[in-house]
Amino acid sequence: MAQIKQRLATKNWGKILTISIIVIVLVFSTISLIRNQADISRLKAQAAECDAQYAQQVEENEKIKAILNTDNKDDYIEQKAREKGYVKDNEVVFYDISK
Repeated sequence: MAQIKQRLATKNWGKILTISIIVIVLVFSTISLIRNQADISRLKAQAAECDAQYAQQVEENEKIKAILNTDNKDDYIEQKAREKGYVKDNEVVFYDISK
């Protein structure tokens, strides 16, 4: 009778251990899946943002190419140089420091 009880106790502990391991694996898998889904969503949003920036840059490049292929390219180049603070030779520049 004692041997039967001991075998049943051993079988119960084996079942409990097996079920515990399965539950731990399932919890770990679920957590990993949720993290991966969050990463995928974040990366998709980042990819969409990069695509939008790329499209905007391509559009801007096309505008610049169109300007450079016309006769007004010297005016455009001068405008961009002045925006960066460049001046022509022997040009007098005045700065307002009264602020």
